[in-house]
Amino acid sequence: MDNKVFKKYLRQAKHIYYGDKKLKKQFLLDVEDALLCYVESHPGCSYDDIVHKFGTPKELRESFASADMLKKRSILLYRLVILFSVLITISIMLFTIDYVTNSFDHSKGHYIEYMDQRDTTDTSPPPPDFTPYGEYTFD
Repeated sequence: MDNKVFKKYLRQAKHIYYGDKKLKKQFLLDVEDALLCYVESHPGCSYDDIVHKFGTPKELRESFASADMLKKRSILLYRLVILFSVLITISIMLFTIDYVTNSFDHSKGHYIEYMDQRDTTDTSPPPPDFTPYGEYTFD
């Protein structure tokens, strides 16, 4: 096989690929390895034979792009699940702390009852005034 055909296909694959530099390097190494294996088993192959076997560089890139998208989607899903779990855990902790503090106050026998007291002589509605109506302490 002519070395120009091999280099032409790799050069086109390199120009077509877009994305992370590390992934691009791995992509090109994989393509080069596959091409070398094919060239060793088919020494008289042409550019059309390579395109028939591997597809055009654009088709080759699209097949790798779908794998990249799946990887990105799985990472996004993983991050969303972790975020949701953290939010649920924090909310459970806050509700538990609130429950424990209220239970502790009640267990010590301290309870404050608030009532809305209205003045009957005034005809306009008074602003809400929540003052302690009664305070109970059990010893």
